[in-house]
Order: sequence, then C-alpha cells, then structure tokens
Amino acid sequence: MHLDIDDTAVTFRFDGQIAGRYVYADDFKPYLHPLNTPAGHTVSLASPHDHKHHKGLMYALTVPGVNFWEERPTAPHELVGRQRHENFGTLLESGDEIGFDEEITWLPVDGGEPVFRETRTVTCRIDAAERGFLWTWNSELSVLHETELTTSVYSVRQTDGRLVNYHGLGIRFRREFGCTGGNLLLINGHETPIGEGSGSTPASAEFQGSIDGIWPVVRAAVRISQEMPNGLFVMDKPFAFMGCGPSNLGPVPLHAGTSLSERYTIQVFDVGPA
Repeated sequence: MHLDIDDTAVTFRFDGQIAGRYVYADDFKPYLHPLNTPAGHTVSLASPHDHKHHKGLMYALTVPGVNFWEERPTAPHELVGRQRHENFGTLLESGDEIGFDEEITWLPVDGGEPVFRETRTVTCRIDAAERGFLWTWNSELSVLHETELTTSVYSVRQTDGRLVNYHGLGIRFRREFGCTGGNLLLINGHETPIGEGSGSTPASAEFQGSIDGIWPVVRAAVRISQEMPNGLFVMDKPFAFMGCGPSNLGPVPLHAGTSLSERYTIQVFDVGPA
C-alpha cells in the first residue's frame, strides 16, 4: 500500500487503485471519499443534493452554541463549527499498513474560542479474512472548557418513544443502498431489520447493499466496529446512512482538562453476487 499527499487530500492506494481519499482541506470537516472496495466499488457518497454536509465517512459532534455537523445553524444563535487541519504528525507512507496522525482544532468558523483539540489517527491495511480494506479511525479530543455533547433537533423518534441522534462517526452510502430493497443489516453478526437497528449499542454493525450497473448483481459491505458502547443510528429510507457516536442516546457532559477517546474500525469489502 502507498500514501500520496497533496495540498487538499491524502490518497490511500493499493496496487495503484484508490482504497480511499481523505480530504483534509475542507472548509468544515475532513472526510473519507471515495471509500472503495478492493473490486473498485465506491460505497460512499459526498455532498448529495439533499444533505450537502454528508461527506462520505466523516466524524462530527455538536456542543451548546456550536454545530460541527450540519455546517449551518439549526437553532437561534447557534454558530457553525469547523474542524481546522493544523498539521500531520507521524506518516506511514508505504507498507502493509499506511496512514497518518493529524492535529485538528475544533472552533467556530468565525474564529471564536476553540472547543476541542484533537489528535486523529487514520490507517488502512488489507483485511485478508474479508478480502477487503480494514480502516482504523481513532480520535482523541482534549476538552478545552466545560461543555457537553448535545443531540440534534432532527433526532429520530423510535417506535418505543426514544429519540436517537446521529452524530459521531457516520457514513453516507451510495444512492442504491437506500430504499431500493435488498439491503441487509447485521448487528453483532445477526441479521436485524434496518428499522430496528437504531438505538442499539453494538460491538459491530454491518450494512450490505447492491451495486447498480453490474449483472449479475454484486454486493458490497461496510462494517463499523467500536470499543465504546456508543449508540447506533441506521436508516435506508429515504437514503442509506449508518453511524455510531457518544451522544446518540443523549447528551454527554464534558469537563475541562479531560479527553474523549473514540476508536473505530471500518471494514469495506466485496460480498459477491446478490
């Protein structure tokens, strides 16, 4: 594997093909897109017409008064937040595993007081067992002042009455993964109706979907695994999205001088014929 870095993005390559591209120079938040399977199928979607702030595989949160997710205010007097790239630290540019450490400052777009300083580590290697790519996404956020993680006004109410939020690490899937039928959700390895997945706290959640334009139909999958008991948010109507985050089941207080550690693995692989 090999890493290419330019003025806007870091490209992860395997035998010349793109496994993923990490865009670090975005105005609001860094993200991974395209996110590809070894067969070259892109599973992610970035800045679609319905949700411009959905950018492939991304990580964002909200705190009182600053929204780092929607990239626009969703409440009176709310500021838009930005994850500002500062620099890269350690670089693994070639070998069986490649990646980087990145320093990021979370602050309002207008340059107000920073909320977090983050060290983010993103790596990728071949997952021989799944014949796919295995990514790690580790975020260590230093809390700069007393605050809390808040939930979105657009949190979705479940049949049991609970509201489930969607912040944290999330992926917007390609179009045909949503509302076209044939999608499959596995929670901790067990098939689960997509409508029942949100609000659970799984060790792993896998979303499978079919790829248009290829006959016989082939399938691809993304499996997110987490060390923390974070809440899952997943949907396939009107579009397909899956994510895990610390505030998905409710607000989380954060104290100055502490840190928030988030650790995920993301497996992207080809499933084979539908």
